[in-house]
Amino acid sequence: MDRADHSKKILDLMLAKDDDAPLTSIAQAWVNIHLGGEHLQEAQYIFQELGDRFNWTPKLLNGSAVASMAMGQYEEAERMLMEALANKDGTKKGDTLANLFTNSLHLNKAGGKYLQQLKATEPNHPL
Repeated sequence: MDRADHSKKILDLMLAKDDDAPLTSIAQAWVNIHLGGEHLQEAQYIFQELGDRFNWTPKLLNGSAVASMAMGQYEEAERMLMEALANKDGTKKGDTLANLFTNSLHLNKAGGKYLQQLKATEPNHPL
């Protein structure tokens, strides 16, 4: 959903039902990333809290990395993405590879290897 106004309305309903639920927290973090500006740091705090509370997963690491990228913290984003890539939990790595490719462009690093891995492992990924 690429409509911050509608996402915010749905999030408000979720917050009214259970503002402590992990799913509500994840939704709040992603809405904050979409809103940008001062909301980005709040998104970062939410991912940090969830990672500390439930263990860091590739999805949480990717979310935190996206928030870092949006704040211009590309080195920190790369660290988190490399940690997500190294995770051996069996999840697909497509989003991590796509984010690594994008982040490498901001760092002026060669990122073609991530794009090649992405195309080889998940040819239907939207990137």
